[in-house]
Amino acid sequence: MKEATYHKRQGCSWLKFLLCGAIMCVAFNFYLAQKLDRLANSPVANNNGETPADQTGKVPPPHSKSLPQGTQYSFDRKLAEAALSLHGRDAIFQPLRAYVEKKLNDTVPGTIDKGNLGEKRPKVEVGRPAKFYVPLPLRDGTPEDLKMFEYGHRLRSCNDMPAKLPVDRGFGKHVSRNVNNRDTFSSGKLNVWEEAKEGCPVNADPFLPWIHDMFPDEKGSAIHFIAQNKRRCNSGKAHWDDIHALEPQVTIMQPVSVKRIDETTARKLAPNLWSPAHESEGSNVRYRLAPHEEADADAMFTRFICRFRAMDYTKSPPELMTIGETLSTYAYNYEFVNYRKDLGDLSMLTPKGKDNPMFWQSQLRFSCPVPDSGDLQSTIASGKSVLSDGTPSVYVDVVPIRTAPRYGKKMSYFTPDMAGETLQISSEVFGWGDLSKNNVVHVNDVSSSSDIEHPPRRMKDGFDPRLFWGDKHVLPAIEASGRWENLPVCSPPGVGYDTAKDPTNIKEAESKNVEKKHKLTACLWASASFTTRGNAQAVSDTISRLIEWIEFHLLVGFDHIYVYDNTGAHTDETSLESTLFPRFLDSEVTRIDWPCRVCNNNIPAHENTGERSSQYAAENSCRARYGPYTEWMASFDTDEYLIPMGEYSNMREVVDDATKSEIQILTFKSTRAVPIRSYMELIEVIIVLCSQHCRPFHDHKDCGTESDPGCLSVQEGGLFAEVYNCDFEKSPKPSWAERAKKQLYRSDYVFAHYVHYATVTGGLLETKEKASHDWHTHFRESRSTDKFTDEIRQAVMLHTKTTVPEYTTEWKTRCKAGFKPAHGQNCRVGFPWPQNDEKSLEKATPDGFGYNCFTNEKLNLFWIPKLRDAIEKRNIRIDHLRNMNII
Repeated sequence: MKEATYHKRQGCSWLKFLLCGAIMCVAFNFYLAQKLDRLANSPVANNNGETPADQTGKVPPPHSKSLPQGTQYSFDRKLAEAALSLHGRDAIFQPLRAYVEKKLNDTVPGTIDKGNLGEKRPKVEVGRPAKFYVPLPLRDGTPEDLKMFEYGHRLRSCNDMPAKLPVDRGFGKHVSRNVNNRDTFSSGKLNVWEEAKEGCPVNADPFLPWIHDMFPDEKGSAIHFIAQNKRRCNSGKAHWDDIHALEPQVTIMQPVSVKRIDETTARKLAPNLWSPAHESEGSNVRYRLAPHEEADADAMFTRFICRFRAMDYTKSPPELMTIGETLSTYAYNYEFVNYRKDLGDLSMLTPKGKDNPMFWQSQLRFSCPVPDSGDLQSTIASGKSVLSDGTPSVYVDVVPIRTAPRYGKKMSYFTPDMAGETLQISSEVFGWGDLSKNNVVHVNDVSSSSDIEHPPRRMKDGFDPRLFWGDKHVLPAIEASGRWENLPVCSPPGVGYDTAKDPTNIKEAESKNVEKKHKLTACLWASASFTTRGNAQAVSDTISRLIEWIEFHLLVGFDHIYVYDNTGAHTDETSLESTLFPRFLDSEVTRIDWPCRVCNNNIPAHENTGERSSQYAAENSCRARYGPYTEWMASFDTDEYLIPMGEYSNMREVVDDATKSEIQILTFKSTRAVPIRSYMELIEVIIVLCSQHCRPFHDHKDCGTESDPGCLSVQEGGLFAEVYNCDFEKSPKPSWAERAKKQLYRSDYVFAHYVHYATVTGGLLETKEKASHDWHTHFRESRSTDKFTDEIRQAVMLHTKTTVPEYTTEWKTRCKAGFKPAHGQNCRVGFPWPQNDEKSLEKATPDGFGYNCFTNEKLNLFWIPKLRDAIEKRNIRIDHLRNMNII
């Protein structure tokens, strides 16, 4: 009996064992299936750590599940951190990718007229656009037709933003020069696929915005993008083919209108387009190009589809989940800006390609509204979606809507409230008034809007969407579209430093009823060392200049300085971090790592002038990031000093009075100052003081020899503001000094600024319907809103650009009284007029050198002593920190 009971129990144990084993086997197979599914839907690295995109440029499109209908997004930080700890970063982080689409089939090959490429004037013989296919042919590509490039090896977390966005190849890896460059992609000397792999994909797919920066707003309601127009990097005949290929960089500045449709409607209108087989029919949102009167309310002026995705931490391992799609918005309507910039015709682009004088097209700003889903916006606003190691939990894909460009004002695409029912153009410049009739090739029957009644949203002339798009142009599914994918959504920038203990409510900073955090801030684009235009001179005094410049401007009333550190474009061995901190407090200075290279550093007179993309993008970023938190701001170089004059004791008082007078922009004329002779010494003095192993201060063929030096150098230890306090022009400065002007501006009024000019203002953006006064097509900023400062009683700018020793060659001859210089042989050494009186009978020094410049006495007597004292106090603080072993 006992034996029978024993065998019965033993059999039961074996059954339990087999049952447990079966359960474990099922669980293991389920885990293995999940693992294989993840591997199948993600790029597989080879032995070199490369993905298939690195080798072939093609990968299967990644698949993410959508948030179930009716479900709101929810984020649990503890759960997310636990997933990070359990699975590691690689299971969560989604690498940034670019999907490159083939060229748009929008124009008839061989029908473009390039114009006179040798003509310098931008409006003479600019050519004629290629003939358009109408309606625009459908984009019938599939996911397999796209080429994918991955940048996860560069941008690995939010800690890398924005410095490691794929703007260029990075220091030491460039294959093309940015000075005297004649290599082009069209010639084959440069390879677009190699450039896309190692640097930036925009030349391979110019509909992709050239993104330099991105960040959420303080409410988490939108992601703002800062991009540059890459078409402006080069100009001139040698680069025409590349410039022409980059026309979409301007096209994406021109708004389009779309209507949402479902998958069933999309397949009915365009049955030959690729559709996602894994989605149930009718479940996806699709889009159709549509005229304003048919477009959705939020889709009348858009250009990008924004798909938001986030990690689902309830799954183990976490899975990427689609939250929703929105349509992009512009910071302002670029086409409307272009329309109001000139009385006559003006085109955002020309076949000839010499469009660089239109500075307002240098920068592209757009935003992706964040879906209103659960706590998605609040999670982004708080920064909680970024995990402790910098790994983002939320991503956005930017999908360009691709169309042909619009040429000239007569193809402007507005609604009647913007500019009236008809376009007003005073003169025909280009001869393009017939583009809609004589420059089109019909590929299908299409009805023109001229035959249809004009609803409220449609103008009577201008761009005809029914002609150019038809009524069946369905956009491809996102999986079949070229795009940026997995752009990381990081934390809002705020004011640039920790304000947790500050009573100011930053989230209410943009409210007109709440005082902004700052009254006056400045943006600087600086580098520890750099070369001047044309790589003519190497400049290495930035660090000492930077310290003095910041100290001075904090002294005269600036609340905060934002330093965009471009050192990484010139070296990978240092940065401005140790220069700025801990010398300055976080509440005084914010550093933004900005290593992207200037794409063109030629001198202005060069055939290929191009533009300094990195500098202009930095200014654009600073305005967009920190403008909402400051009343007045400006972008300056470290050799430009703003000096309060008259009864003013700081610049805050200057802008306060300007605000009371309803002035929106304060403009400063700019002339060149030179170092005063008494602060300079012959190079031979430096050589004598050097040890036997010391080189001369500066080796240059025009500076003579050690035994017979011919150049001067600024002595060490002097303040730049003091040494260069010698301006060739006496205040008030002449009108020609407006050319290199600089400006302080109200951030709520100036929407875009380009080095010297406010290019887009609130007055320019005022529409006809909302105008509070007589509205005119051509807008010019009034002197009541943009005012030159009173240089005697208000404020003046001192431009202390470095005078390197070779600039002083033959100074003993060129600076003599009565010397008449040939072009380029002016004296570059300062001999101040006694008592600043140029009418004095005394014209020269006892040594016979002619007086040639004027000093600012308030700077000398009032500000320089204060500056020395401030620097000394700062040095004492730094010494104390060193003695305490804190630094």
